Amino acid sequence: MSYITVAKKYTPKAVKQLVARFRKLFVYYDYDSSQYWKKRASDPDQAAVLWTNQAYNSLYRQDQQTTLEPYFKQLAPQATVLDIGCGIGVVARMITQINPNLKVDAVDFPEMIAVAKTKNAETQINYIACEAENYYREQQPYAVILSSGCYSAIRDIKKLEQALQYASQMLAKDGLLIMIDPFHRWNYLARAKYGSQDVINYFASRGLVLEKKSGILFWPFREWLANSKHTGETLRKRYLLGEKLLAVLGKHFWADYKILVFRKG
Repeated sequence: MSYITVAKKYTPKAVKQLVARFRKLFVYYDYDSSQYWKKRASDPDQAAVLWTNQAYNSLYRQDQQTTLEPYFKQLAPQATVLDIGCGIGVVARMITQINPNLKVDAVDFPEMIAVAKTKNAETQINYIACEAENYYREQQPYAVILSSGCYSAIRDIKKLEQALQYASQMLAKDGLLIMIDPFHRWNYLARAKYGSQDVINYFASRGLVLEKKSGILFWPFREWLANSKHTGETLRKRYLLGEKLLAVLGKHFWADYKILVFRKG
């Protein structure tokens, strides 16, 4: 490998990113997550809510839809569901494609909602501008509440648990709370420093029963690929390899995004 090749690979920006990753092993950075996500709303396409590699985002969305389909297809016509932390509306729209007869309340910051109304408007979707930790609906309870990386992004634990409390109260009897969230306590992966067992314990104390515990996105490969320049068949094969390794090594423990499904008795 020539000096020029090395110099191109290890640019000042690349070195800075490596140092930042190393520091994350030992230091947990706490910051105003609300302001962070409000700023992200202006990022292009799904980079506003996921990662910079749009092809990787699409692969993840395909697996996410496969995970969600059984739960939303079975719902009765005109059932109302909540997409909490809906971002730019990609998942809310996905829900209407899975089951066109549902009503979807989709909640996020005003900055995200403004984009969602432009890019993912559907007659079945009612977009609501509100912080997740403050959203509470007193009317008819929800048949399903879905968090796709929302609750785990609330770094203030008091606010996070307030959001979880509201979710348990807004859920209908026999309703489902579905979470596809990066819950971690390890500094390197933690958004909110709150593990999946913390979530399980919290809802167990409120009478919700855990029905499924799984995961998606093998975290070493997610770190490697999600913001990479890989594309096409190379990216697809590496993504699939990561998910195969996840299935072998442990679909919950090694997942970046934990899948937790609770039922309200």
